[in-house]
Amino acid sequence: MARGRVLALAAILLAAGYAWSQWGSEKAAVERRLQAFASDVNAGTSDGRGLEARAELLGSFFTEDVVIDLGRGASEIRGRATVMDMASRLQPRTSAFRLRLTDIGVTLAPGDQTATVVLTAEFLRRGGGDDSIDAREFSLDMIKDAGEWRISRATAVDAFR
Repeated sequence: MARGRVLALAAILLAAGYAWSQWGSEKAAVERRLQAFASDVNAGTSDGRGLEARAELLGSFFTEDVVIDLGRGASEIRGRATVMDMASRLQPRTSAFRLRLTDIGVTLAPGDQTATVVLTAEFLRRGGGDDSIDAREFSLDMIKDAGEWRISRATAVDAFR
């Protein structure tokens, strides 16, 4: 009976150690950063200074020289300043949607300073009883900059080529 308790305790400690190592891993840090981005996108604001502060907050998730490629028919978006400008201007229109990131897969490069991420971005229309979902696959390049993971490139993946 005592041996069974020791084995059970050892199994619990091993599982807890594994869970702790995964929580503290760089892969987990990348996922938490992306979920924080989605949370901040969904928070929104409506007042004048709030729009500017929100744009700055959202801009902090991107590198200075970020490139966002939304695919055919859309021009590339270049630079954090452009992303921030767009975030402040689009707030009233984007508040009707909620962003949810799912199926996040993180691949770290040796040295744990860069990562490639694939994910699904789901845009859910809020209110009105008719929930609609528009989902897009994205590939992200991320860089650890000053202790924070930032998006340096985002590319929409054309699933039906």
